[in-house]
Amino acid sequence: MELATGRRAVDEGEECLVEWARQEMTGNMTAKGSPFTLSGTKPENGAEELTELLKVGVKCTADHPQARTNMKEVLAMLVKISRKSELFNGLSSPGYSHREM
Repeated sequence: MELATGRRAVDEGEECLVEWARQEMTGNMTAKGSPFTLSGTKPENGAEELTELLKVGVKCTADHPQARTNMKEVLAMLVKISRKSELFNGLSSPGYSHREM
């Protein structure tokens, strides 16, 4: 979540990043808009992908461990996001496949 938002997990005087993200992801996102489009990030600059990453982060930080997404599901979500965009191009090596895991 820190990478997607540019915020620290806990900043002095600011709300906890996890709590902030949960509040941002609740409600009707289509009416409310993405926290990234509202902050000025344009859709062509990755606002949709950043919002999807934030959703993954929220799922991974559920209060109850049983409610958290498992790593296989997280990987599938990240692969889906990366296919939508060129966001992760520099992170994969030529000989690596997520299917090898």
